[in-house]
Amino acid sequence: MLYCIGMLKRPTPTWRSRFSRPVFIWAMCALLTELAVQPLGKTRPVPPWLTLMPIVPALFFVWALFRAVQKMDELQKRICLESIFIAFILTLVLAFVLGGLDRAGIYRAGSDALGTPMMFLWACAYVVTVWRY
Repeated sequence: MLYCIGMLKRPTPTWRSRFSRPVFIWAMCALLTELAVQPLGKTRPVPPWLTLMPIVPALFFVWALFRAVQKMDELQKRICLESIFIAFILTLVLAFVLGGLDRAGIYRAGSDALGTPMMFLWACAYVVTVWRY
């Protein structure tokens, strides 16, 4: 009985706690840094170190993500890895489509064209995978 009472007092994770996790914070820092640096190169020449600034929070995001996956239980790991696999396959298909469009002369994508769609596909795949379980 005492064990059950202790279980009821355990706080459940809220959306607020999810938004304060290091993975989310570093992802948002990387996104905001990328969005801040992108327009600078279009108006005037910028030093190379400034264009590489988004790499720093992105590396911290990868590190925080790796640490978060290590702390997950088996079901959470399965959900995370399935969503990564789905996003990888969809990004691979997108890369083939963009390559075909480039060879056909219809559309030429830049070298950074797959990063943002890959993160979006991962987020969508994660939502679908969580919903499945």
